[in-house]
Amino acid sequence: MRNHFILPLLLSVTSGPVAQVKCDTSSGGMVASAHPLATEAGLRILRRGGNAFDAAAAVSFTLSVVEPSMSGIGGRLQALWFRPGQGVAGIDATTQAPAGYVRKPKEEEDGYGTIGVPGMVKGVIRMQSAHGRLPLRAVMRPAIRSARHGHLMHPDESARQATAIRQERRFTGTARHFLPHDTVVQGGERFRQRALAATMRRISRDHGRSFYEGRMAAALAEEIGTHGGFLTLPDMSGYQASDARMLYGSYRGYTVAAMGMPCYGATVIEMLHMLERSDLRSLDEASFLMRHASVHHRAYEDRPLLRTREDSLVTPSWADKRLRDTLPPALRPLDGGMEDSGNGHTTHFTVTDREGNAVSVTQSLGPVMGSKVASERFGFLFATTMGPYLGTVRAGERAASHITPVILLKDGKPVLVLGAAGGARIVPAIVQVISRIVDQGLPLTEALAAARVYQMPDRLLIEGHPGVYWKEAETLRRLQSKGVKSELVRTAAQFGRVHMLQHLSDGRWVGAADPDWGGSAEGLD
Repeated sequence: MRNHFILPLLLSVTSGPVAQVKCDTSSGGMVASAHPLATEAGLRILRRGGNAFDAAAAVSFTLSVVEPSMSGIGGRLQALWFRPGQGVAGIDATTQAPAGYVRKPKEEEDGYGTIGVPGMVKGVIRMQSAHGRLPLRAVMRPAIRSARHGHLMHPDESARQATAIRQERRFTGTARHFLPHDTVVQGGERFRQRALAATMRRISRDHGRSFYEGRMAAALAEEIGTHGGFLTLPDMSGYQASDARMLYGSYRGYTVAAMGMPCYGATVIEMLHMLERSDLRSLDEASFLMRHASVHHRAYEDRPLLRTREDSLVTPSWADKRLRDTLPPALRPLDGGMEDSGNGHTTHFTVTDREGNAVSVTQSLGPVMGSKVASERFGFLFATTMGPYLGTVRAGERAASHITPVILLKDGKPVLVLGAAGGARIVPAIVQVISRIVDQGLPLTEALAAARVYQMPDRLLIEGHPGVYWKEAETLRRLQSKGVKSELVRTAAQFGRVHMLQHLSDGRWVGAADPDWGGSAEGLD
């Protein structure tokens, strides 16, 4: 028997009407994603006998169609999963700077020069072919159908695309495929992507070989090179989706499984290790949020060490050392690097099946619409890899980002399966939701709706839009009494969007979609 839980909340200003936190409970499979059509695509595959890996591939490709401002086949992907009897593993399929990339004194924010080697297609196909049971054609069919016959544009997706309309008009392919009649497709209107449908159909038939090695790859490299980009056919054909470097930590009796660079799993573990040294259950809400801001500040100071001392960052002794580094009550400013990332980045989804497989996937183009360049012939957007967005990326190097799928295990079995979207706000969002559940005992809906914080160099940002759940009504007054310079953010979706699963003691799964986004969570009957 399946139960539905609904918590009314106001959605972002881009949607207007009242929306809902979608939370479902089921003893069978479950999908939580950023778009209802992607969730339904995953469920359809589960109903047809596919497992969580088949469903994850269906969700991934469908999100590329229905939420193209956030992710797509021209972007990057990180996948983490659990298999009964085999434990946790993952795939790194992030984008990679071309071998011939030459950094310019002043890098462009978008355009052909920011395009690296796409990783998502190879990552999804490698995961599904190794662990799924259905043909790739079958799991890609929902995405291809949505692209060819069209889907009703989500109002929020239309609004996101509109924020980049000036840049989109600069590129012929983007204008052709995303700006019919020189404007974005409006919410509620049908959006057809026939070129993308044809591209995906070819990928489904040859398992992506044409995308990386064949005529399609050659045509993509020629198109980008003609416009001054760096991507070449050897860059495409040489790309590999790699086994993830696994990292493990602990938090109050749970094992924390995350992925090393180019993911930020070490930062998640470092923050949790520091939090574990406090009794957060005894703190009032204001003190709870300030403790999170403090460890967030320390861990983000350590981000330059991720490439050289990652193993040290996930040790308990490092957490002890960092906690001894005192911070004044208002928190000292960072020397740069704590960027204000806003809401325009990335997507995340989670899937499980009745066999106990659980999959957590984050995929991205970078900022809204990625590089802003869509292939003229093949109809998809490319991610931003080089340029100022991700900082310094060297030729041939894989781009590091805050993408961080996470699994918490108890006695070797997954209990929480989660990740987030939202640029640099991904990591604190994940950590705060984990802490709300483990430390405060909140149910999933309240943990996702609870106010989050993000420590900026000069002030503490506090989530404060209508509908945010406050554990204690006096929190803002108490924060102000502590002398903390803060800013209440009244726009929704500015503190990461978490889509997650929780395994209950009775064997059922609860799935939930972040209340600030237009996603959904649904399980099998």
